[in-house]
Amino acid sequence: MANHMRILNVSQNYFVVGGMDVAMFTLERSLRDHGHTVIPFAAADADNEDTPFARYFPPAPRTEASGASPVRTLYSRGARAALSRLLDEHPVDLVHLHSYFKRLTPAILPELRRRGLPVVQTLHEYRTVCPVSTLFRDGHVCTDCAGGHYANVVRHRCAGGSLARSAWNYAEMRLSDWLGHKRDIARYVTVSDYQRDMLIAMGMDAAKLVTVHHPVALPPAPQDARAGEYVLFFGRLETPKGADLLPDIAAGLGDVPLVIAGDGSRRAEIARAVEARGLTNITFAGVLRDDALQDAIARASCAIVPSLWPEAFGLTAVEALAHGVPVVASAIGGMLDTVRDGIDGYLVPPGDVAALVARVRALVADPARARDMGLAGRARMATKFSVEAFYQRTMRVYEDAMGMRAAG
Repeated sequence: MANHMRILNVSQNYFVVGGMDVAMFTLERSLRDHGHTVIPFAAADADNEDTPFARYFPPAPRTEASGASPVRTLYSRGARAALSRLLDEHPVDLVHLHSYFKRLTPAILPELRRRGLPVVQTLHEYRTVCPVSTLFRDGHVCTDCAGGHYANVVRHRCAGGSLARSAWNYAEMRLSDWLGHKRDIARYVTVSDYQRDMLIAMGMDAAKLVTVHHPVALPPAPQDARAGEYVLFFGRLETPKGADLLPDIAAGLGDVPLVIAGDGSRRAEIARAVEARGLTNITFAGVLRDDALQDAIARASCAIVPSLWPEAFGLTAVEALAHGVPVVASAIGGMLDTVRDGIDGYLVPPGDVAALVARVRALVADPARARDMGLAGRARMATKFSVEAFYQRTMRVYEDAMGMRAAG
């Protein structure tokens, strides 16, 4: 492979909404730092980061916009035309997909096939097998759509209880497959072994799936005198994330402070529960970013990740461990890849508040043990989850994808 490649990096957004966007920008920086040319392609949006390629970005409403045209969110001719113009003027060696549903739509897939470009896709969730991405329904893991039985999304009304939205998600999946998604992607990058195993169990081709864990940048080493000031939850306040359990967790912690950093659709309900129960050990810190978030993590005695759904990776866990902060997490999803029970944190059954609280209280009561576990996690982040390890593994995936295209 040539030392320097031209890579098209495709995602819905060119700004940070969640972990997928963080990962997309991390990939972009890593590739550029190693001398590659990265060309972004995303939907036009006032919040997008500055880029000279913005003039190619097609207009598209955000997925939550009520005025979005249904047809345009299923198949956008404008997105395909914009992609065609971009590739005419800026040829690339390889395409790296992230997400395209709703804003770019599966309409971009035939254009990539027409040009014979090798395509790699990072699977940040489970959208290739689950029309709502999560493998989570009515409070439990759901695999009813295994083997392409997407009609179950309509039967269960998985998209927010709406028959219309669920039917639309069904149509998206069928259209995406028909347009060649599972046929034309050379390699799928899974972000945890758990995710890879689940996708294989759901019917995906194991030969196309390879795990490349998201990387984490190592902050300065924690000071010897660092004493945890509180227990920290940071992330979206949504039911699948275990956010509804936070009042019960706080009640179990007693006088141990719990700081909640983040926002989401469940914030108001959680705040009402906190007030109704007279809990005084919870602080809502709001959305923290950059230095403010890093400082909040560094000052925690431990971080909690009480997810109920099988998160494909769980970025918050590796961010905490990179700071030398131990993690108490649900034993589900990507946390099984990132948190080693009894070594750099603890894993507890999803939804088991008593078990989580017991593990947290044990860490708070034994700062030396908590520090040792945190440092063990930090050492692992410095090697297996480093940005350089991520880059080298990504390059191997690219080599495989380009070799498949050449052989074909």
